Amino acid sequence: MKGKYQFRYIETEEVLTDFLKVHGMTKISKNYKIVVFTGGLFILLFMLVYSNVLHGTAGSIAFFALKYLVCWALAFVIAEVLARTFGKKMEMLASTGDGQTMYEERMKKWKEPFNVKLEFGKDSWTSFVHGNKQTLYYKNVERIIESEKIIAMIVYVETGGKKFFGFPKDGIQDADIEEFKQFLIQKCTGVKKGIEKVNIE
Repeated sequence: MKGKYQFRYIETEEVLTDFLKVHGMTKISKNYKIVVFTGGLFILLFMLVYSNVLHGTAGSIAFFALKYLVCWALAFVIAEVLARTFGKKMEMLASTGDGQTMYEERMKKWKEPFNVKLEFGKDSWTSFVHGNKQTLYYKNVERIIESEKIIAMIVYVETGGKKFFGFPKDGIQDADIEEFKQFLIQKCTGVKKGIEKVNIE
């Protein structure tokens, strides 16, 4: 039985690169924040151990804590700005190189790009890729991300943890992409933020 919505596409180098770019954008901000958090915590512990801050008065300790928290918060803001500018540029370059390498390796092995079919049904969707079949469930979707060309999802898979799953919008068959997006939002009840927009152009 065919799904309510179907997608068909050929996984060209461009499509594969777009997948990697979207995937990179879903984690770049988090990565920068982890660096700031870890670095700030390390600096704080270092200062507490090797400085005399804890030997001061209650007022001086409180003033130190306030200054440190303000500086730490500012560092998070700077990290977010860097993630959206320099970090994004670096991620796009890395994804382009990785996409080219992955595509070349697949072509060496399979001699042709993957022909992909997706069927979205009532409770799950199934992907058919190069003779392999995989079924994933809407209830396990944690995030939905959309770029100019790609719709992607972060899905929990019992056998392998979280999985990144993406497909090009123009692969939809005989249906409206906006209608399909509303269908996804209704089905993926575990998604709290709606569809997140990212710009990879």
